[in-house]
Amino acid sequence: RKAEAVLQWRTTRLVLVVERCTNDHNYSAILRTAEALGIQIVYMIDPPEVLDETPSTEDDHLNQQQRRQLAVATPEEIEARRQHHLFARKATEWLTVKDFATSQECVEELRQLGYQLWVTDLSQEAHCLTLTSPQVPEKVALVMGTEAVGCSQYMLDQADKRVYLPLRGFADSLNLSVATALILHQLFIMDPTLIGATTTPDEKMELRKAWFGKLCQQRILTS
Repeated sequence: RKAEAVLQWRTTRLVLVVERCTNDHNYSAILRTAEALGIQIVYMIDPPEVLDETPSTEDDHLNQQQRRQLAVATPEEIEARRQHHLFARKATEWLTVKDFATSQECVEELRQLGYQLWVTDLSQEAHCLTLTSPQVPEKVALVMGTEAVGCSQYMLDQADKRVYLPLRGFADSLNLSVATALILHQLFIMDPTLIGATTTPDEKMELRKAWFGKLCQQRILTS
């Protein structure tokens, strides 16, 4: 009964894309929020690799961007990166999560599936998400960037629309997980038909197969 109730609110019309999230707390909070709001599909783009030591002279062929990606990592950052997929497994029990090594691979799959890209951005080219904003596409992927610099230039270049949420205080930015929650919620307000918009009966059946066993197992293993 619980699974059937949740199925009525699940959507696959709206996909969440998280590009290069490096903070494990944000990572877990974003996944928990997505599940609570009824998002079923989350695409995670892996952060750039980091080195545990300064690049050697053998890396002289690297360009400036590649050197920034291969920034020296602290032991804490290396350990946090190691925990990346462990946090995913705990937080994604009820979600459909797919990892991508690069943003390009993620975009190619979204295009093949017919999703438009709404990429978060704070530049002058971005559109404010309000009730008077343009209609939400039939299939839309919301892209959230990394904590420090937002979405990559490649992702911005691929965007069908760049979007932002208006802020009214002295702060000009929000924590990544908070921003993700607010923008997802705003999209549901802008287009309530996103709620419960799984596209085919087959999708619901696949979720039943994935969920029923887990729910039964939890019941068996508790008092």
